[in-house]
Amino acid sequence: MRLYLLRHAEAEPDADTDAARALTATGWAQAAASADWLCGQVCPPAKVLVSPYRRAQETASVVVQALGLAAPVTQPLLVPEGDVLRIEPLLAACQREGLDELIVVTHMPVIAALSSWLTEGVLTTDQPFALAEVRVLEADVVAPGLCRRVAGFIPDVPERSALNWERPWEALDRLLPRR
Repeated sequence: MRLYLLRHAEAEPDADTDAARALTATGWAQAAASADWLCGQVCPPAKVLVSPYRRAQETASVVVQALGLAAPVTQPLLVPEGDVLRIEPLLAACQREGLDELIVVTHMPVIAALSSWLTEGVLTTDQPFALAEVRVLEADVVAPGLCRRVAGFIPDVPERSALNWERPWEALDRLLPRR
């Protein structure tokens, strides 16, 4: 199985709740850059699991559109303070179902702890993810310490790009390849 761990893109610093924080203009561009990179990596069909938080949902929507995938599956365990020991069996179950490609869109610190747990068998957040960073893991069996990190991507997005920030979804339609 190939597992793509993707941290959400840049979000606004303030909202009514942490869960309600939306992507910024830069965040939309970061999400598009990561989605474009994933287009050269992911072999559909693939499944997308995503945090219920808005910034992760928006990041996942860009990926799903770029790859032409089914709607992402919202997973309540994928919140920032999620329990890796409950998430890992969920990922293993996807593999047992025969899924070869799985994209997980979530947050710090849970994404760093999940990556460490799967590759090293250690629960730590010592290797934080950049915004919109993707780490690709491969595993014959999804279990602690048995995954190998095989690739990664960190978008290099300027503060503002050529996107139309008043209507970012229209600009994304022009930027993202269709499958």
